[in-house]
Amino acid sequence: MQNFTFLLPLYNDWESFIMIANKINEQLKILNKKGQILLVNDNSTSRKPELPILSNIKFVNILDLNKNLGSQKAISIGLQYLKKQQDEMIITILDSDGEDDVSKIPIMIETAEKNKDKVIVSSRTKRQENIFFKILYFTHKLLTFLFTLNWISYGNYSSFHSNQLKKILSNKNSWLAFSACVANNCDIIKMQAERKKRLIGVSKLSFLGLIYHSLRVNSVFILRGFMLSIFYICFLLI
Repeated sequence: MQNFTFLLPLYNDWESFIMIANKINEQLKILNKKGQILLVNDNSTSRKPELPILSNIKFVNILDLNKNLGSQKAISIGLQYLKKQQDEMIITILDSDGEDDVSKIPIMIETAEKNKDKVIVSSRTKRQENIFFKILYFTHKLLTFLFTLNWISYGNYSSFHSNQLKKILSNKNSWLAFSACVANNCDIIKMQAERKKRLIGVSKLSFLGLIYHSLRVNSVFILRGFMLSIFYICFLLI
């Protein structure tokens, strides 16, 4: 029987997580499957609430980190934990703020089951931020493409068979940026989904946070970026 695991990094978004857990449960009902949740608690400062008992989620396993490492490292730690289990499973990664379109879970899981040699990623068709942030984010994607030759229009939201863990964790790239790690280490299938609004509160990604994120993504392709920079400089000189 196939094992379905949902991996979510979390920092203080307990209320959002409970809402997402209920939404995941509903999608599992549609699939007529049962699954489990691995929650990586990134040293949250808010109190952990009582978690709900849901019909199609067998259990919620919580990994409590001793210090705040950020969502990318939290995801990497969660993946390393799952790799040690040595179980065959379909892993789906979501953020815990509700911005990922949970209604796409069935199609992403079914596609991952049929394509065990690929990572299924959710490419964002629409964002909810203001126009200024959208321009900055597009600039980030464009610059990333120029220096990596990868159009990375997706984030953490993904589904894949556990046999992909070896590729994903083959280097330290997942500690920097999961999306760039997947683009560099794996074959992918892009699916489209709208990026939703946070269920509670406002987005935590600031202007400086976006710059830091962009640097981490591009650092995964540092050698390629260096070679392309030389090419662009030579082209301009000629």
